[in-house]
Amino acid sequence: MLLQLLSGLFLLVLKIVAFPFKLIIKGIMAIIRWVSGLLKALWQVWLALGPRWLRYSFLSIAIVLAGYFSLKAFLKPNLTLETVNQVHYLNKGWSDEQRERYYYTPQGTELLGLEYDWFVNLELPLSKDLLTSPDNMRGWGFIVSPGQQATTLNPGNLPVGLGRHIDPKSGKERLDLSCAMCHTGELHYKGNALRVDGGQAVQSISNAKRGEFITTLAASVVATYINPVKWNRFADRVVGQDPELRKQLRKQIWGFLGNIKQFVTGAGASKYYPTEEGRGRTDAVGRIANVVFGYDLDEPSNYRVANAPVSYPFLWDIWRFDWVQYTGFTNQAMARNVGESLGVLAPIKLVNDEGELLTTEEFGESVIDLAGMHCIEGTLRSLEPPSWPEDILGNIDLDKATHGKELFLDQCQFCHGPHKVEPYQWKVASKAGQNPDNQIDVNWQWDMDGDVTFIGQQAVREDWRKVIWAMPWVKTSVIGTDPTAADNYMDHRYDGSKIIPGSEPVNAGDGLQILLNRLVPKLYQDNGISKELVADYDGLNVPFRIANMRAYKPRPLHGVWATPPFLHNGSVPTLYDLLSPLRERPKQFYVGDREYNPQRLGFVTDKRPGSFKHDTNIKGNSNHGHLFTDVDMPGRIGRLLSVEERAAILEYLKVMGNPDFTQRLGGDPLDWSAYTQAPTFASEQQACLDSFSAAKNNPVKVH
Repeated sequence: MLLQLLSGLFLLVLKIVAFPFKLIIKGIMAIIRWVSGLLKALWQVWLALGPRWLRYSFLSIAIVLAGYFSLKAFLKPNLTLETVNQVHYLNKGWSDEQRERYYYTPQGTELLGLEYDWFVNLELPLSKDLLTSPDNMRGWGFIVSPGQQATTLNPGNLPVGLGRHIDPKSGKERLDLSCAMCHTGELHYKGNALRVDGGQAVQSISNAKRGEFITTLAASVVATYINPVKWNRFADRVVGQDPELRKQLRKQIWGFLGNIKQFVTGAGASKYYPTEEGRGRTDAVGRIANVVFGYDLDEPSNYRVANAPVSYPFLWDIWRFDWVQYTGFTNQAMARNVGESLGVLAPIKLVNDEGELLTTEEFGESVIDLAGMHCIEGTLRSLEPPSWPEDILGNIDLDKATHGKELFLDQCQFCHGPHKVEPYQWKVASKAGQNPDNQIDVNWQWDMDGDVTFIGQQAVREDWRKVIWAMPWVKTSVIGTDPTAADNYMDHRYDGSKIIPGSEPVNAGDGLQILLNRLVPKLYQDNGISKELVADYDGLNVPFRIANMRAYKPRPLHGVWATPPFLHNGSVPTLYDLLSPLRERPKQFYVGDREYNPQRLGFVTDKRPGSFKHDTNIKGNSNHGHLFTDVDMPGRIGRLLSVEERAAILEYLKVMGNPDFTQRLGGDPLDWSAYTQAPTFASEQQACLDSFSAAKNNPVKVH
């Protein structure tokens, strides 16, 4: 009886299990029959299209069209959609001439040898539209004024920061990426473009994702080279009908494509930049180190992962700082600018074809434009912070701003200053073997080429500034913000033994010091800069020094409202978010659209065409630290601020230091009109005149 019961239960279980299995099998067979019938029907349609040759013609056309539209979608530019009708300039202190000088004075950088007239005449890959049309360039985040017209300094009618220089060997004009390309900002509000000279750019030039500027540029060059129709249009515009010139042009374009391949498989390889930089950011120190120590020195083993993108810092008042860069690792204008130009691919001859360091006069052969840099450095000193435009962004609540001033002085000034000190007497080496500041390397001849005096036996350079703003360093363990940039700077090591045989591996700052101590004096010599001008060109008689700190520097905040997003890595979208506790900060937001939010002081952050997604969970993107909270946690720098207190501080930051509001605020100790005025030098004016003269005498062929 028990056996029969168990047998019955077993058969019942089998039936229960088998029932859905039978249904599945039956369903699969039905699908197979349906697909088979569909294929038979399609085959009959295919046969009914006509004779074999006609059918295969239809198929070929369909494949070509599908491939074309798929490729067109793949190569579609990733553009932000913006409409602005009028430009308002927020910074005082510059004339129109000075502004254009800043925008287009070359510094001697190149984009792998790209010629200026090629650039302005390239078309999009699958279109007749010019790559550099205002809509395209503005969509990639570059700055183009509504109705902008070509000028003497900008004959190609290009965006801010895209200038030109002459290659001395070929006589050709090359595209020049000037400092204004990264250090000019713009805020948009209800059709108004608010220009922030010296501010933070939002362009995507270092972003190699599909549809971004640099990838579309490469695709345009490839399409021009392989498409005969496109090639003919391009060659007609650039060199005309001369067969020999067209042949040379084709060879030169092929060489340029080779330059792209060499770079993207080396210093520019995507594997070295795993944290997407997006728009308005780049891992400046990491890219400079990869280019200089890997690409320029022909030492591929020096390539390092650069996963610490930073926002482009704003430039007004930096001439007052004793130390610059986010980690405050260097102090001298010329060394900083030459290092930056190398990172932006200024061509430089450091090694021979065998990769050995040059010891001949060829060492340092370059088109780095020291006069252009000197001109811009002097021009920037007269730039004032941006002023809040009440007629566009709204009136200031004076009571709230006055309360905010008191809160700022109590909660923020301790770090952000400015901390004013007397001029420094920089100790310099007066003979071989001396190293008074304990640097990894000193060029004593360069030290002594400045304006030197002696205090007892010690040679010094007396800083020419009447008052200096001292930059404090705050350790990453204290400030709590993403430490990747500071850690990479301190921990990454590069082999510099080609420059100093037998030397130990060095970090980026020390490596640049070893190189620039040899390179800058050679550039001075090659450019005919006399010893009498060295102190001027160095930047206010400051010798080149490096400081190594696992820390970030808090800078003065005049005009900070106009420089979103915030923190060194752009991980906090608005100033309101920055004053809020960590739990209220957005963990993900979008960057790329320049529409401004005048209530929270930052860009809009919703997903829009062309936007880059900033994910704060990714290494290098963290939004921790710099916290106002009552929770005892890493990165706490002040007490929790109420919503009303945050709003009051924001109201003050809109006008902090603006002399137009000092009286209305009942006084303002940060009034920028009370600060020392910038010094001017005849050498800077001459450098600007020389640069303008060179541009004026070199016309460009533009379609």
